[in-house]
Amino acid sequence: MSNMYRGVRALGLIAIAGLLSTPAFAQDAQEISPEDAKKLFAASCSWCHGSFGMKAGKGGPKLAGTTKDEDGIYNTIVKGQGAMPSFKNTLTEVQVRALAKYIKSLPSE
Repeated sequence: MSNMYRGVRALGLIAIAGLLSTPAFAQDAQEISPEDAKKLFAASCSWCHGSFGMKAGKGGPKLAGTTKDEDGIYNTIVKGQGAMPSFKNTLTEVQVRALAKYIKSLPSE
């Protein structure tokens, strides 16, 4: 095998590896702005958690001031809890992470 062939082959493998890793990086880089997270909360959660999570709603508790960390909130959204359904088939991971961050950012009062 010639040195030129090895160099071209190596560059090709590097290019393929880069292309294969790009979608994962792009997905990780996706973020939802705080304003869009609030809109998502209004559309998905406000029915039960009123006033953007600041007050109890129709069956759901007030979320502002929760003692759960973001991972705990994330797990509750994905798995559901009590009367709350699971949103694992409704929301993307990026959306759930944005909601968890939004809920954790709510002031306790």
